[in-house]
Amino acid sequence: MRFLPTGEQADFARTLRSLLAAAEVPSVVRAWAAGDHAPGRELWSRLAGTGLAALAVPEAHDGLGPLPVELALGYVELGRAGVPGPVVEGAAACVLLARLGDEALAKRFLPELASGAALATLTLPGGSPYALDADAATHRFTVSAAGELRLAPGGGEALASL
Repeated sequence: MRFLPTGEQADFARTLRSLLAAAEVPSVVRAWAAGDHAPGRELWSRLAGTGLAALAVPEAHDGLGPLPVELALGYVELGRAGVPGPVVEGAAACVLLARLGDEALAKRFLPELASGAALATLTLPGGSPYALDADAATHRFTVSAAGELRLAPGGGEALASL
């Protein structure tokens, strides 16, 4: 059993670390906190260019994955740098959409999430009714206690059952 990243995985993490070091993330965080999401969206677009956003999306929907190890390594770098925004929620939304099995839903949302053109946020049952950075997300989803994925806000119509 291998517990160390492969050379390719380590190179990917180094690439992200370098990109984030050059991105002046503290100024992006300050702008995000002040309600200016443009620098954060620009950073997310650059990160998506590395393939990071596509790691949670199946290849059939313009993604690269699912590649959970690479995704975890990427998100370690995002956490280390303090990248703002609903990045974890967006990956979770991609995984849930991919597992629904409804091709129409996957085609509707996954390609733009994989490309980084859109951001998603998500709430889960038993958690807070508020979605992180809902005002900055392009798509807002909620999972009901019955396991239905819904487009938010206002509950929206049921899109599919998990």
